[in-house]
Amino acid sequence: MSPLARLAIGVVLLLGGFGAWWFLFGKPSTQVVRGPDVAATKAWQSSQQCKDCHQAVWEEWYGSHHQIAYLNREVRLQSEDFRQKECQACHLPQPVSVTGFGQRTLARQTRPNEGVGCITCHLGANGEVLSRNTRPELPCRPVRNEQFLSMDQCQSCHNQHYTTDQWRASQFAAQGTTCNDCHMPEVERHLASGEIVTGRAHVFPGAHDIASLRAAGRFDVGVEGGELVLALENVGAGHNFPTEERHRAVDMMYRFVPASGEPGDWQLAFRFRQPYRDEPGENTQLPSGERHEERIAVPADVVAVQARLWYRLMPIFDDADPRSTLLFEREVQIP
Repeated sequence: MSPLARLAIGVVLLLGGFGAWWFLFGKPSTQVVRGPDVAATKAWQSSQQCKDCHQAVWEEWYGSHHQIAYLNREVRLQSEDFRQKECQACHLPQPVSVTGFGQRTLARQTRPNEGVGCITCHLGANGEVLSRNTRPELPCRPVRNEQFLSMDQCQSCHNQHYTTDQWRASQFAAQGTTCNDCHMPEVERHLASGEIVTGRAHVFPGAHDIASLRAAGRFDVGVEGGELVLALENVGAGHNFPTEERHRAVDMMYRFVPASGEPGDWQLAFRFRQPYRDEPGENTQLPSGERHEERIAVPADVVAVQARLWYRLMPIFDDADPRSTLLFEREVQIP
């Protein structure tokens, strides 16, 4: 046998022996690694990824005005179908932590049906899941983050029209009542295991929730010295009432009922609103804790006065529009 042939046989035997050793001792395990280590390396890209483990929370969020932030008909109307690009940054934002807590968010171009979703608030800058508790034993391995829990989280979007600044100047902030206490109250959830856990609700009640609107203001109607007195006090909102710009208005309306019994036309006593940037006029929103009063002379033949307080998602909506909400209605008899 030639030296070359012997060399070839030796190489084959060597490789065969190494292959046998690798098969017995060095073969990678086919066992599937489950649990936190797998989930922690997942790329979190959509709220849909959260649904399986957080079904109840997901169902609260889905249908909320955070979820429909980019699809909302009124938002599209006001933003000229998002041709006003500055609006997209808050209605379809990148994760808050990526652009910086308290800083204005940047717009994304994906997942329009998720608007402001789980990823927006809970995804950390390094790919981790942010939470109020560190739980390494859970699949997504959430970690506590103080900025995530602070009002800097809300400020990134909601201070574009100074809502967070209004809260910081209020008695609510001074006494430690945060945005979450009103807009994400504590709730109990029943798990499939039978365990009851406490967490924050993700429905985000606000301008579209009549109970929240009615809790914000106290509307008083009376007659003093021949004058109709209409007063609104901001007793429940930790910010101006209404807050935001342009597309919110609260109207105090009244009409007199003469002795003939046929009421007159409804009249506007006062409008609470902040004009948009290019509109004339002053900001007449009602700051938290403050009271505004209007006095109107009562004609001699009047036997009663009727008053209403309306909340309008846009000032152009009239009483018959479903986007105008009647908060309070009062009638006072004239002695």
